[in-house]
Amino acid sequence: MADDAPALDFSAERIVKSGKKVVTAHVNAKDDRWRYEFAQPQEGASIIIVRMDRRSSWLILSKQRQYLEVPIARDHQLAVSETMDGELSRELVGEQTLNGYPTELFEVTVAGNEETRHYYQWVTKVQRFPVKTVSKEGSWSEEFQRLIFTEQSPFLFELPRRLDWANPPAETQQ
Repeated sequence: MADDAPALDFSAERIVKSGKKVVTAHVNAKDDRWRYEFAQPQEGASIIIVRMDRRSSWLILSKQRQYLEVPIARDHQLAVSETMDGELSRELVGEQTLNGYPTELFEVTVAGNEETRHYYQWVTKVQRFPVKTVSKEGSWSEEFQRLIFTEQSPFLFELPRRLDWANPPAETQQ
């Protein structure tokens, strides 16, 4: 999903709606590394650091002062390219200013899981970043609010000190 994406440093509030479920996270991104900070913990974690370079992610359980190293989940991958996975067609609908950025609004058709889906996508004119994507039927959306394109510290994407490893290797668990 993100392997062909341009390198972008930014921070934003990411809001994903799927049916009646809404997940909000502050996200920091630097190249192929992402950090999500959740107000309401996800999978028990208040922070998730995704490292595509390591092909893994860390779920930080702040209350327990522990972390888990896990494979990268699909919903932890960040779509930062204007091209969507499985894209069949893209048609320019118009132009709009969204969240303070001049954007182009597209209608996008995507194939996947033996079905065709349709989306509306707002892409910033300068950075070519998908600031908002909504399924045409309205059941799913992703939006980046308070989006700021600025260099992010590499320390945001490292494990904080003084955390215990919650999943030690099997040979040490005897």
